[in-house]
Parts: sequence; structure tokens; C-alpha cells
Amino acid sequence: MKISRALHTLALLVSVVFVLAFTVGKAYISVPGVWDAEAHQIQQIRLDPLVSFEHYRVWWGPWFNLLGNLALFFPVGYLAYRRSVAVTTCFCLLASLSVETAQYLLAAGYSDMDDLIFNTAGGFFGAYAARLHKSPTTVWMFIACAVVILVPYFALGVAPR
Repeated sequence: MKISRALHTLALLVSVVFVLAFTVGKAYISVPGVWDAEAHQIQQIRLDPLVSFEHYRVWWGPWFNLLGNLALFFPVGYLAYRRSVAVTTCFCLLASLSVETAQYLLAAGYSDMDDLIFNTAGGFFGAYAARLHKSPTTVWMFIACAVVILVPYFALGVAPR
């Protein structure tokens, strides 16, 4: 079944909001027990790949980062896929580089080589999944999951401190 232009546009919009909320937005919204916004109000570039697996504060931190970045860009790759997994992966690389640049310029998080690698990998896996089977049901699932996660996330952002 073909995906309508309106559904595709809605899904892309929700995906962009989701990516920005969990990248640049982390500097402004704390999630108790997961991250503190103040820790992400920093302007730092980390160019050493995978160093977070050697130096971490909590054992699950590097894994949370890896899986979170894969999950963050999987829908982007899925939705951006047209005819070429390679072209879509390059698009995801550029999109991730744009996000990392914005984080640096806005002092809204760490600009990290790991994020660039894992975001691009997530985009690749999403594009590959779309190549195998792209359906409106999957697109609706992305939208629903994003909304279910974004509503409490933004509620934390407006909650009194």
C-alpha cells in the first residue's frame, strides 16, 4: 500500500521535532534518573570515537547513548529512503552533522563523534528496513511512538522546578 504525501509529511515533521527535542532539547529539559539538563548546557566537541565505552559514569550510559542514537535516526532513515540506501545514509550523516553543529553553536550539548556514527548507523538501518518493506502502518507506528514519548517529555520541560 502506498504512503500518502500527507502522512509522509506528518511523519517527517514529527521525526524532526523528536530528533531536535532529544538532541538540542536535552539542554533545557531534565528527565529525572536519566539526565540533568544543566549537564548538557555545554559547548564541547569530542572527536575520539567510542571513548565513552572506556570512561563512563554509570555502566549503562554508553549503551543508552548507542541504542538511543540508533533509535533516534532509524525513523529518519526509514522516512527519507527513496531509491538508494547509500544516498539515504549520506543524508542521515549530513542531518546528524547538522544537529551536532547546532548543539555546539547553541552550547546545548556535547558534539560527539559517537553520536555522528550511531545516528548514521540508525539512519542506515532505517533505510534498509524501508527498502525491504515500507508501509503506512509502520509510519503510523513511528508517529504514535514519538507522540507518546514527546508528551511527557515536554510536560517535564514545562513542569515547575
